[in-house]
Amino acid sequence: MRRPRSSGVWSMSWAEAGDPASAYARTLLTRHAISAAVPETGKARSTAADWADSGAMALTGTSSGPPRLVEGAPATAVRGALLALESLARIAGLDPTGLPDARVLSERAAYMGLRRNGRTSAGGASRLLDAADGSLAMTLSREDDFAALPALTGGDVPATDPWPAVVDWVARTSAAEVVARAELLGLAAGVVDSSVPAAVTTTPAIEPVTPAALPRAPLVVDLSALWAGPLCGHLLGRLGARVVTVESTSRPDPTRTVAPGFHGLLRGRTELVTVDLATPAGLARLTELVTSADVVIESSRPRALLQLGIYPAEIVAASKACSWISITAYGRAHNRVGYGDDVAASAGLLGTATGFDAPVFAADAIGDPLTGVHAAVAALAGVLTGASTVVDLAMYDVVRATRTPLRDATVVERSGVWYVDDGRALTAVRNPAVRSGT
Repeated sequence: MRRPRSSGVWSMSWAEAGDPASAYARTLLTRHAISAAVPETGKARSTAADWADSGAMALTGTSSGPPRLVEGAPATAVRGALLALESLARIAGLDPTGLPDARVLSERAAYMGLRRNGRTSAGGASRLLDAADGSLAMTLSREDDFAALPALTGGDVPATDPWPAVVDWVARTSAAEVVARAELLGLAAGVVDSSVPAAVTTTPAIEPVTPAALPRAPLVVDLSALWAGPLCGHLLGRLGARVVTVESTSRPDPTRTVAPGFHGLLRGRTELVTVDLATPAGLARLTELVTSADVVIESSRPRALLQLGIYPAEIVAASKACSWISITAYGRAHNRVGYGDDVAASAGLLGTATGFDAPVFAADAIGDPLTGVHAAVAALAGVLTGASTVVDLAMYDVVRATRTPLRDATVVERSGVWYVDDGRALTAVRNPAVRSGT
């Protein structure tokens, strides 16, 4: 049965609740039209304490300064989304005991040995830049990105050290013009929106239902790469879903070589199918897989799939049982490129400014794990409700939904250890760590 669906994320007053994560989980389930109880955590903790405990705060700040709080509640949102996923799993008859916690926000950094780096992202590819009339974030990570810089700036850009020339040009240009030119060239850039979204109601599109257990574990076909989509597939696999990763022979997932340990964590339990998309046989195999799936995860720009002859809406309509999770930077209606760092900064999720320092990047590519966890909730909710539809899940929208006013809290140091003092307790700022027991 087809049901009206959305990405299931929004801005609201959940951060005001006694346990904001439980409140977020309840409203997230309601938004997905599911009536279900949320597991009781017994944690009446602040969003600042969640941030400190997630490992992400240790990645936020300058290399020589203290870790910083963040303009939002991303760790609490992740904790809440995982609670919602646990509720859905129990309804489905799946086992949620293998789910991780909010430290998914920082575990890539643990595998890669990343550290906080201020206005340069922890991974090094993104920068926060000052334009003539505002701030923006830009990511340069591919060879094509660097090749496009002379066209972007209208001048020579040294190949060995391009950033100074880019910084100089951006400083003389309006932020909107920088982003518009970047979009035309396929570069990732976004103007920083530091506003906090207004709270909205959470009335669902339809009356929530109480679904029944699934007759079998769902089949998940994952066409995505990097972090957000693979994390979605990983979480569904931890619940017991059968996950098939489809990889192009010409464009393997870069994470395989950039962060092999992290790639192994996300993909270690999946089945790998490699296809040559330049051949009829490869395209036929791809079509066979996506048309047989209960969940499809992809993170391509819409036109890329259309060029392959893959039409998600038609596949979903024909299957009557497929939840197609489409993860993009800014939504399927846009053709903009974006990555976890620059999209999060564009959405205003940044480490707070201090008395003498500007805002900094929040954690490590934080838009990716935020979106991956929410994608898993959307996918399992779709399977349970029989919602045969394409779920348009934009990283920007997910991040904006976590933007809440910063609560009163301070960062203090005790005997060489950083803590968050939220007025109720001291919470140690946890370092990123590799997940145990995987």
